[in-house]
Amino acid sequence: MVPAVSTVGRWYVKALVIIDMLDDFVDGALANPRAQAIVPPLKRILDHARREGWVVVFSNDAHQPGDPELKVWGEHAMAGSAGAQVISELQPQPSERELISPKRAYGAFDGTGLDEKLRALGVDEVVLAGQHTHICVRHSSYGALIRGYEITIPGDAVCAFEGVDENDALDYLRNTYAARITSVDELVRVKAEAHASA
Repeated sequence: MVPAVSTVGRWYVKALVIIDMLDDFVDGALANPRAQAIVPPLKRILDHARREGWVVVFSNDAHQPGDPELKVWGEHAMAGSAGAQVISELQPQPSERELISPKRAYGAFDGTGLDEKLRALGVDEVVLAGQHTHICVRHSSYGALIRGYEITIPGDAVCAFEGVDENDALDYLRNTYAARITSVDELVRVKAEAHASA
């Protein structure tokens, strides 16, 4: 039986998609000082997703020489390098329902086969978290929208680069991609309340 949650009278199978929480993006080649602040809420939602049987996806940059993105950001998260590994606090546990999904561009769905894998698991809602709100989370949201997924984003489990207005980035996702902006507390509480009323 595939775990699901009810939202406004409809059942959704959720996937938590953690984007680019890699050594290079936390304290390596493209270190983001804001990233450390989202590690505790990410760990909490990851633990919750595992307990509740959600699909879990680690959508990770894994670049090859010549990838167009390297012209913008320089060399980072090269496939097989230490900088392309998920940080130890969020260590993946690969299984049939916990996937490592390498990507060579911003969006989690771009050329990765992720859509087909999620469809095969019955997923119709993605909870997007990680980095960066205004780049890879944004492009992943677009990819999810055009493929028909419901989109949920816990605002305390994403971050942009310093100097980018986080609220503006979240507003864009809400207004352009119909993303539901919530919090890790809210996502965890909804399930807890459902158990309490059962």
